[in-house]
Amino acid sequence: MAGVKIYRATTALIGQVISLVSPVAAARYKAGREFYRSYTAGSLRDADRNFTPRLTSADSDIRKAWPLITARCRDQVENNPLISGAIERICQNVVRNGINPKFKFKTSAGVIDAAANAKWQESFRRWRRYCESTGHDTWKGVQRLVLRHLWSDGQCFAHRCFDFSIPGVNPLRLELLESDMLDPTVDGPQANGNLARKGIEYNSNGRPVTYHFLSHHPGDWVAWTTLKTRKIPAADIIHVWDRRRISQFSGIAWLAAVVMEAYRMEDFRHITMDEARIQTIFGAFLRSTFPAFQLGQGMPLGGQATPTAAKTGATDAPTEISSPMIQKLPSGTELQFTPTAHPGSQYEPFVKDSQRWQSAGLGMSFEGFANNYTDSSYASARSGALEERLGYRGQQNVLDEQFCRDVYAWYIAADMLAGTAPSPLPGYFKNPLLWHEAVETGFPGWSWVDPTNDATASEKLIGMGLSTHAKQSAQHGEDFDMNVETLIEEELKLTRLAEVRAARLKIESGQEANNV
Repeated sequence: MAGVKIYRATTALIGQVISLVSPVAAARYKAGREFYRSYTAGSLRDADRNFTPRLTSADSDIRKAWPLITARCRDQVENNPLISGAIERICQNVVRNGINPKFKFKTSAGVIDAAANAKWQESFRRWRRYCESTGHDTWKGVQRLVLRHLWSDGQCFAHRCFDFSIPGVNPLRLELLESDMLDPTVDGPQANGNLARKGIEYNSNGRPVTYHFLSHHPGDWVAWTTLKTRKIPAADIIHVWDRRRISQFSGIAWLAAVVMEAYRMEDFRHITMDEARIQTIFGAFLRSTFPAFQLGQGMPLGGQATPTAAKTGATDAPTEISSPMIQKLPSGTELQFTPTAHPGSQYEPFVKDSQRWQSAGLGMSFEGFANNYTDSSYASARSGALEERLGYRGQQNVLDEQFCRDVYAWYIAADMLAGTAPSPLPGYFKNPLLWHEAVETGFPGWSWVDPTNDATASEKLIGMGLSTHAKQSAQHGEDFDMNVETLIEEELKLTRLAEVRAARLKIESGQEANNV
């Protein structure tokens, strides 16, 4: 409110100052300001006066909000059933069996070298089991972990290190680091002329050159005893984050727009459950039929009817009711049940509305997010599933561009330097990018929603020239070239099998003729 008053006073003062010099310029200034405010989004009337966000850089916003937002998002991922289930479902659909490279190296004649590519594929397939530095996660597990951190933290890091203990296996190992481990004291202008932002040094072009990591997580119980800082060159770090604004230098949790709605809805659900539980506990009361009398202790006048029990001789009404049960009530009293008002008829529509907002922020269908298909038709469920897959594909692209491609380049370089390359790559050390760019990404796909109709549509698209076998294979996470090679091998085996069967039948028929 104070900001709005200052804005108006400043605008009026500027107009008065300009009018002293040039009334025409002042009129133009006023007309320009009125034109700006003619937009609805520029309105400062009524309740709109309170909607006055500050124009700050993305880095400033993230610097202030990141710790609290990240802590809240992590809490919801772990403790909110809907959010936890949604993140798990997203990881299952985005990563599935893993995002893997497709080596497309060519010979000097420009022809795909199928034999060499097959060797590289097999080498990478073996490396996937040992890729993570602690030995806990496979390549698929690493990708799932990175994606989970994008949702809860907005970023994470992969450090390139090496392990030569397994003969014949690429020595590249990935050390995964949380963003909490950046040294926050390395901040601002540095003595070497670089500018540091929360533990990351940038050169004059805005490119990271050095990362300053703590030796332990600052929230770990051993951190206070051995906390040190290590400097790692940017060439050995993959900073995985999704850039949303130009002035952004680090990521913010993808759950940021959803976390408060999720927390408030879950809190409301718990409060409603508590209210319903209290009403259920106090489910029935004894009510006196004599207005002048009062049941219970502390009645100054009148009398209290003495209850009689059929068997026990107790003078109080039962605190627990079981079926069947016969209990005499105190004389002059009646049993009155409390009507339950919670959760109420409006509870479910309110919860559904909140879940729709949350599912929109997560890029999921309401049915998939809430696991509620009671009101959905086949057409709406199918449409929602297809729309979800577009979002999953987008997340696959983020993983590919921000993480996987750099890992593929590290993998090839490690093989060449360690001498474990499955096949030679001529001229690699002169122009490694030429070979790195020859690697494509194979994304996991999905099965058809309606196999019969979808297969027919796919066949028609290929027949009309609007799609290709390669594209249709890619949608299912398959490599068309490898499929063709496999089909050829199968046909050769089947042909051989047919020849063997024919020979066997010929021998059997000859034996039968001899027996006759």
